[in-house]
Amino acid sequence: MSRNGRRFLEIRDWRLEIQLICNLHSLISNLPMYDQIARFYDLTHAGLTADIDTILALAGQQGGPILELGCGSGRLLLPLARAGYAVTGVDNSVEMLARARRHLDAEPEAVQAQVTLVEADMESFKLAGHEGRFTLAIIAYNTLMHLATSEVKATFKRAARYLRAGGRLFLDLSNPLAVAQTPDDRSLTLERALPDPETGEIILQLSSNHLDEAAQTLYITWIYDVSPAAGGPVQRTVARAAYRYFYPHQLELLLAESGFRLESLAGDYGQAPLAEDSPRLLVTAVKGE
Repeated sequence: MSRNGRRFLEIRDWRLEIQLICNLHSLISNLPMYDQIARFYDLTHAGLTADIDTILALAGQQGGPILELGCGSGRLLLPLARAGYAVTGVDNSVEMLARARRHLDAEPEAVQAQVTLVEADMESFKLAGHEGRFTLAIIAYNTLMHLATSEVKATFKRAARYLRAGGRLFLDLSNPLAVAQTPDDRSLTLERALPDPETGEIILQLSSNHLDEAAQTLYITWIYDVSPAAGGPVQRTVARAAYRYFYPHQLELLLAESGFRLESLAGDYGQAPLAEDSPRLLVTAVKGE
């Protein structure tokens, strides 16, 4: 039996363990969620590339400069910069921005010169002298779902402030109908097992869900178990996140209140019409004159 298999058998009661872990973690860490899991982000999202062509196509229609809110470790900043677009990335995670800078350091100087990184909350960031400058603002893969309704509205107003008239705002979220069907069983699920090519460590990513339908919020507890390459104690990281899901009519109202007109809805990166079984909710809105 493998070492990972033995570890699973040692756990007698997943639900009890996850509750104990979360209680302990709440006492020992006050770090923001993405600061806690930044070292795992690129590994767990390495396969997320399906949205890149959609973003590049939007950039091709709009031109630059481009604003990305919640840019993280630069997953989309880099392909945009490589394609020749000036792009400003805003994020409130110190650790995620540090990873973005390390990625940029490996790029040619011409690519590095295209990117500006700003540490700030997306609902309150300030870019002096950049009002009305950007042609396109992006809030990519589920990033908006980390915000409460009041924060979403504030973020839309910030985006409108820095977009020029006729500029577009692009939102990429999970289909709310799919999120609302998440089983509320709080059981622990193994999401993936990943080797870290830099360290040789084996990383297990697990999750537990709690759905609050009344609040339109999915709470996910993420667990990362790191097994050292040379053996030894497993290092565990536990982080909790709230993902708020929004229905199209709710987003349309928030956009209208913030100076945007809803332009289109799509259900996947091929721009198929939004349907009940669509994997994504892709929203494009236009800033008014």
